[in-house]
Amino acid sequence: MFNLKRQPQRQHLQKNRIMTRNVLFAVFVVLVVSSISFGITKFGDMVFDDKAGSMKKAGVSPAVFPHSKHEELYKCDACHPKIFKDKRGVNDITMQKNIDGKFCGSADCHNSEKAFPLYHCNKCHAAKK
Repeated sequence: MFNLKRQPQRQHLQKNRIMTRNVLFAVFVVLVVSSISFGITKFGDMVFDDKAGSMKKAGVSPAVFPHSKHEELYKCDACHPKIFKDKRGVNDITMQKNIDGKFCGSADCHNSEKAFPLYHCNKCHAAKK
């Protein structure tokens, strides 16, 4: 009627599943916590192509912003929120605004001794390879 040999085997499999689930959960928690606390999470390159028409008219490719390179050099609060808002797509960056001293052209950025000047166009408007 009842197979007594199968019962211990099922219990053993169930214990293995629980242990595996617990280990995977612990690994997940460690990865999430370490990426948050140690700043492992990087944003990578950001391509500003929302004004493609005007850039094409000006004969330049979209600007590529190397966010992770800037993360290595500066802390987040050097730029956020005083120069850039912390949400993609809400800053409405234009070359004219940069020239007027906003965004990348601010006094703390490419209108300073800290970085190359804005008129080095090909440094940002280089076709991404």
